[in-house]
Amino acid sequence: MCRRKAFSLVELMIVIALLAILAAVSFGIYQHYFRSAFEVDPVSVLLAAKVAEEEYYADHDRYACKIEDLPGFNDDSADNRYSLNSGKDNRRKFYITVSQCPDNGTTGYTLKVKNESDDPKWAIEWQLSCNATANVGECKPVQVKGSSTFRHLF
Repeated sequence: MCRRKAFSLVELMIVIALLAILAAVSFGIYQHYFRSAFEVDPVSVLLAAKVAEEEYYADHDRYACKIEDLPGFNDDSADNRYSLNSGKDNRRKFYITVSQCPDNGTTGYTLKVKNESDDPKWAIEWQLSCNATANVGECKPVQVKGSSTFRHLF
């Protein structure tokens, strides 16, 4: 009697089950890194706008109440909205605004950056509030909407 060497059905099912488990774990990890990549742009732009606000305050003795007044954030639209990644899909399209400017910019400001996602699970919004009496390092980005990838970083 000649036995053929082959895999049994049980062995094949075990291999398929292991591959399915690996794929499920890999997809979760991939989705985590994919989401965190979406949050890099808004945080870096928010910090750059914070530096620009402080430079504006040093030159004008008040904070800018429109994003177009900040160097590097003028897109000639005069709508207090600077767009980032305009050629991308809505999850990657971000815009930054000066959302609050009490006392015509003499006491502080609030910057807000958010994306234009239609899907609430991809909605990302960060905010940074600062005032003239804040010490160095007190004005930090705060996540208002989105995943918690960078929430505890600042």
